[in-house]
Amino acid sequence: MRNHKLFSKFSRFLVVIVATASFLTLSQSQVVQPTSADTTPTITANAQNQNQTNQITDEQYRNASASQLAAMVRNGQVTPQELIRHAFNIISEDNPALNSVIYTREQQALAEASQLKDTGQPFYGVPILTKGLLQLIAGGPNANGLLPAKGTTISATMPVTKAFQNAGFIVIGLTNYPEMGLFNVTNSLLYGAASNPWNHDDNPGGSSGGAVASTADGMVPLAGGNDAGGSIRIPASWTGLIGLKPTQGIITGDSTTIGAVNFAETKTMQDTNALFESLLNPKMADQVQPAPTNLKDMPIAYSTKSPVGTPVSDDAVQAVQNAVAFLKSQGFNLVEVDAPVDGVKLMQAYYLAATSSGATANYIISTNTKQNMTFDEVNPMTWGLYQASKKLPADARTTYTNELNLISQQMTAFHQKYPLYLTPTTATTAPSNNDPIVLPEYAEQLKNSGNLSSDQQMQLIYDAWLHGLSKTPFTQLANMAGEPAISLPTYVSPAGMALGIQLEAGKYQDRLLLKIGELFEQHGLFKELTHQTTTPVPAPGSNNDASITAGSTTSSSATNPASVSPNTNPIPKTPVTVKNDAKVHPIVVYTLKKVYLHQSANFTKTNRIATYSKQLRPNRPMFLVTGYIRDHNGYLRYKVRDINEHTKNDGKQGYLTANDQFTRSAYYQIKPNWIKVINPKGLNEYMNVDLTRKTKHIQRGTVLKIKKIVTYHLTTRFVLQNGRIISANKKLVIVNK
Repeated sequence: MRNHKLFSKFSRFLVVIVATASFLTLSQSQVVQPTSADTTPTITANAQNQNQTNQITDEQYRNASASQLAAMVRNGQVTPQELIRHAFNIISEDNPALNSVIYTREQQALAEASQLKDTGQPFYGVPILTKGLLQLIAGGPNANGLLPAKGTTISATMPVTKAFQNAGFIVIGLTNYPEMGLFNVTNSLLYGAASNPWNHDDNPGGSSGGAVASTADGMVPLAGGNDAGGSIRIPASWTGLIGLKPTQGIITGDSTTIGAVNFAETKTMQDTNALFESLLNPKMADQVQPAPTNLKDMPIAYSTKSPVGTPVSDDAVQAVQNAVAFLKSQGFNLVEVDAPVDGVKLMQAYYLAATSSGATANYIISTNTKQNMTFDEVNPMTWGLYQASKKLPADARTTYTNELNLISQQMTAFHQKYPLYLTPTTATTAPSNNDPIVLPEYAEQLKNSGNLSSDQQMQLIYDAWLHGLSKTPFTQLANMAGEPAISLPTYVSPAGMALGIQLEAGKYQDRLLLKIGELFEQHGLFKELTHQTTTPVPAPGSNNDASITAGSTTSSSATNPASVSPNTNPIPKTPVTVKNDAKVHPIVVYTLKKVYLHQSANFTKTNRIATYSKQLRPNRPMFLVTGYIRDHNGYLRYKVRDINEHTKNDGKQGYLTANDQFTRSAYYQIKPNWIKVINPKGLNEYMNVDLTRKTKHIQRGTVLKIKKIVTYHLTTRFVLQNGRIISANKKLVIVNK
């Protein structure tokens, strides 16, 4: 009993990392029970809807920003009701596949739209989906993602939701999230797994997974989210969106105590800036600093090292390297240095606080069912946190407070030297929906964790959570320090999946992050999904194509479209392409097996325009990738130009499979320790990175030690130990392990 009392004090001292029972759980006398409050909405896009939304098309709606839609409403081009109908047309088509929306309120939204007055709101008449956790609306579900709490509703609209409405938004529904918002993927016994619009086999991330899937898909131009350990930034990274976590306590409705921070998942910096100013708590506004007039005076620290010692993928490293190269080209001073905080101790404190979520889950369940939770009713980790909450030691509060104070002191000193800190947002691209939150061997241990001591319980929680944490170890620092951080959508992997970079700043330096985000956006470096109704056929000689920045080749979830049965998952109705198409850097790939160049992204035998047979590595055909697109079944295709000089197909344009069993990057992106020359004619060593001023010829079979790798236009070069330069083309050299 003593430990339960201690927990209660500890839980009150903390702001619970996710939803707290004190203001989200209602008494039975307060509960309103809509028929479908906790069911996935079933929506029919009928002929009436289609006829009433003809001022703009669904395609135009889903590719517009919130600011653009507000301008259309204000100038009379569309009405708020028409925008709502566009939103529901898309939800009805796409939500069965994505499972991103868990509750809708179409008729209420239409009624609210008819009463909306133009008072200069920045998002006047624009539909929005808010998160089903902490951003609730009166009459909507309030189950905290817990199956035993299914059917619980809320009678009052949350403060941040009201702030969205005050900014002009019309709330049309709520989005999916994991149980108690605890996990970096969106899946629960109550609502099921959400799917990623970039690849329906993958998860969009969590805990704001439904928000990002809805936004990236174009159901709404932006969607509400919140972040207590990365829950805005992680899913933004995995779906090609902007994810801002503001400074703790400056957003309307947020507490200044370390905990959840509310904001949204966005597509443009214009929307992000306008929303930030709209949601800013007037009482805190004077603490938020203006952006510096000269950003280049500030040194930027960067790191690709996991703070908890876990592996970081080649894609994540490449994303940061691309950003570093861009910032250096703009005149910034970049310094490779790790944050001073002990990442393992930080996560131990984070999990100590998370035990309160386990106790809160039990409180919610017992309030609804009149009995304590059982293991089978919740995720194994939620159960483990509940068991651990019962045995917290007497010094738990002091341990947590001391760690927060130390983190704050360390990061304050760090930012005095480095105002910005750059890392990957996530260590990997999005995980598969088949990847469990907790591995089976740990699930069994968590089931029996009530028999362990407190120290043993906390170590088990750390070990069991490491499977998920290893994918996302970079985001928790900003939460525990109370600092702002932003994920920017600057990278797409060779397998066609998004991965973001994260920039973190000192407290109240949110506008600095927004200005840096604008810099990347203005240079066309954002990689976001856009939607079109037809697959374009490239015009001969055209260079105005979508494209992506190269990363190292990783295993792809795609299979050979020519040899497998149709995709069993629900498929997107339209192909997707990259935004800011003409401004994005191309890559070069070569083929590994026999492939066909097609006239269209939807491959058929009749639209083949060239055949390339399988060749030995030194003779493999190479192509300049100028864009990428998914076919009507969701398979990723490269839009390419043949760059094989003195061949009959040189200069020909078309589409190739992006399956990495058939096509891979032709240049190394990550530095190996040793390489071996494989070109029969050998290769040359040069003084300059543009391969001029030849110094010697290197024979086939020579093994060379590599000092570093550098980028030159569309290619990469290896710098040898003697400082000389050679090509990093895979047709010429191979890694020698």
